[in-house]
Amino acid sequence: MRRVALVAGVGPTIGEAVARRFHADGFAVGLLARSSEFVGSLADDLGADAVAVPADVTDEEAVREATESVREELGPVEVLVLNASAGGGRPVDDADPERLRSMLDVRVTGSLACVTAALPDLRETDGTVLVSGTTYADPPVTEQIEWGATAPATRGLAVSLDAALDDVTVTYVRIGSAVRSEGGPVAIDAADLAAEYRRLVDRPGVASREVDLRRDPE
Repeated sequence: MRRVALVAGVGPTIGEAVARRFHADGFAVGLLARSSEFVGSLADDLGADAVAVPADVTDEEAVREATESVREELGPVEVLVLNASAGGGRPVDDADPERLRSMLDVRVTGSLACVTAALPDLRETDGTVLVSGTTYADPPVTEQIEWGATAPATRGLAVSLDAALDDVTVTYVRIGSAVRSEGGPVAIDAADLAAEYRRLVDRPGVASREVDLRRDPE
């Protein structure tokens, strides 16, 4: 049976790079994002065993339907990558409760919706969930108040799920540097980051609840 990865939050940097890496390594990939045009174009570029499933992670029913589509077309999901982003926060004088609510809905509620939809598959395959996280999960984050609240909540969900699920590995990936498509002096190359995500999946006898990834200053 072919291996299937579902990437939720496929944008032009991390999400695309992760999808390309898993597909290049023989995985069938489901591409979930709000932008139907972007994921459709990427699926066409990847070719066989790539399926675009446009959906908003904050819409639980849409996530469930998208996951069912991936299951029907490709097979049970073995790897779930949670990469949906909600932007950054603001300094305290500009912080906004509605923005915080929106960020929590994407990063926390949306992540749980994705896990819930894929959980039967993940249990069947002894699967892996990879959560794109940040070093901002360690507050205080004085310049991004909303993000300083959202990041620890996302981390809390990830580590709690990992502790609760004996048959599924959930890893919170703490990204400590900027990520760009072509790297740079202080940025991680998205393809290099994707390679690290791929390595986290196949490590027999080893499970990581959290890992730190940052640009090597050399």
